[in-house]
Amino acid sequence: SSMEQKRRITFFECGGDLCSMLDVAKTADLILLMINGSFGFEMETFEFLNMLQTHGFPKVMGVVTNLDSFKQRKSLNTMKRQLKHRFWTEIYQGAKMFFFSGVVNGKYLKPEVRLLTLQISRLKYRPLTWRNQHPYMLVD
Repeated sequence: SSMEQKRRITFFECGGDLCSMLDVAKTADLILLMINGSFGFEMETFEFLNMLQTHGFPKVMGVVTNLDSFKQRKSLNTMKRQLKHRFWTEIYQGAKMFFFSGVVNGKYLKPEVRLLTLQISRLKYRPLTWRNQHPYMLVD
């Protein structure tokens, strides 16, 4: 018989303002960094990554969206390669990235979401020394 593990996950949507980013940087175990593929990295993304580094650096996964805006396969592949290279430079080599090709009826495609949730469920979280030494409470 296999032992079934249950884990509770709470999602917080983080606004683009510095206070929200700071709250998330101090409390999150995992960051799903949403990146608009048709635009690329925004300045706030780099500010947020800098905050994460100074607050113990939790796990980070990239989720690239709006890939349906690319009409040519070659430009799509070039953008994916450039984003992945930049992401790996900012986070670490081999950091997980997921590419969501588009939205159908207001939802992302099931196989792409399933792959992301599978990776989230398999994650091993390491205790962050910085966080253990700097208690912080988030009240919503």
